[in-house]
Amino acid sequence: MTAVEMITRELDQNTTFAPKSKGRSIVVATDGTDSALAALNAALLIVSGDEADVHVLSVVEPIPVAFPTPDGMLLPLDFESSRQDAQRAIVEAQVRQLDSTWQWAVNVKPGRPADVIVAFAQEKEAELIIMGANKHGVWGRLFGEETAMEIARLSDIPLLVASPHMKRLPKRVLVAMDLKADGLQSAPKALAAIVDTRSISCVHAKPKSEFIGVDWAEFDSGYDNAMRDRFSTFEKAFNAVHLRPDLVILHGDPAHEVTDFAEFSKAELIVVGVKRRRGRARAVGGRMASRVIRRANCSVLIVPNLITEKTVAPLPRDTTDVIRDSRLWSSALRDFNARNAGRIVNLEVDDPEIGALVEASRYPLLGVDFDHKDKRLTISLGDTHGTERHLTRTVSRPEAVSILSIDDRDTALSITHGGGQTLLTF
Repeated sequence: MTAVEMITRELDQNTTFAPKSKGRSIVVATDGTDSALAALNAALLIVSGDEADVHVLSVVEPIPVAFPTPDGMLLPLDFESSRQDAQRAIVEAQVRQLDSTWQWAVNVKPGRPADVIVAFAQEKEAELIIMGANKHGVWGRLFGEETAMEIARLSDIPLLVASPHMKRLPKRVLVAMDLKADGLQSAPKALAAIVDTRSISCVHAKPKSEFIGVDWAEFDSGYDNAMRDRFSTFEKAFNAVHLRPDLVILHGDPAHEVTDFAEFSKAELIVVGVKRRRGRARAVGGRMASRVIRRANCSVLIVPNLITEKTVAPLPRDTTDVIRDSRLWSSALRDFNARNAGRIVNLEVDDPEIGALVEASRYPLLGVDFDHKDKRLTISLGDTHGTERHLTRTVSRPEAVSILSIDDRDTALSITHGGGQTLLTF
């Protein structure tokens, strides 16, 4: 019997433990399709034997009143209300399918799904929003995933994307732990209300450090300390709600490693954080959560970070370190390589005779070196394994090396020479 099988058997045999609060409010979002049955079933499991107000909500997106018809006639004035009545009948039938004695309030509202769901959940002071995972067809996956991410970015209420495989309250739970101090603050409270276990696993995917010629010992030591400090904070927060976390360290791409480990360990729930953003910036948030939803075969709990109106993001600190003394280049480039080897870069050359050219796009950086004897600076790009993608750019008689950074993170390396420049951008 493997270690994973021993752990999962122990979890299955544990005494039921579900520390739930009373008088909660939960919103279940349904579009009337079969995928929404998972959300309704999840709500039934969570509130079974517990006092909670469940509000079922279906959103009907309005269509133009002057909808074209073969006869060129306008639609009836009561067309929208008829659509809403029809949708209500479908949703009520869904609820009765799960429980003939249901007493949940069914609401049908017009509008844009994510906006309406978030506003309704805030109005009802909901502690949890539940929707079903739609993985049937390309459009189903895109619609379900995009709506889920819009809700997570707009709301400070945890969102459960329920899998159709959810037949009980989760016993095998993975929390995707990052190193951001403002992430997953509400995860302990949200988890305590929906799981049936005392033990959870905090899974952290550590980036691989297999780059040629780079000493990662100092980097790894600092990273490990930050990871342990972060887990210590998690441990205290989860212990406060009677949950015992264990740390699992993986290596590689976070979304792939977390979902692969979830599949291997037969996890029933993955918890992932998403950074909430304001205005247009919210469209780019939550990439990790979005990829987990797409890949996971189990339920996913998305926990937005908590932000307040008083929180003001500091302005970024732009710095440019221009080094003209060639005796300092080797040391400066060695430190630059240690910070950036393996990062994806673009290589551009601006020549006064031929103009600007892009020589390489999205290549991993291997390193930048300066040969004092030949007065040549060499840029090496390519994969660390194999020989398919390798590129070397040599700059003869460079005049200056400039390192551009924002908030102590390098964003570009510029090498001036002969009236032009060679530019590496991250």
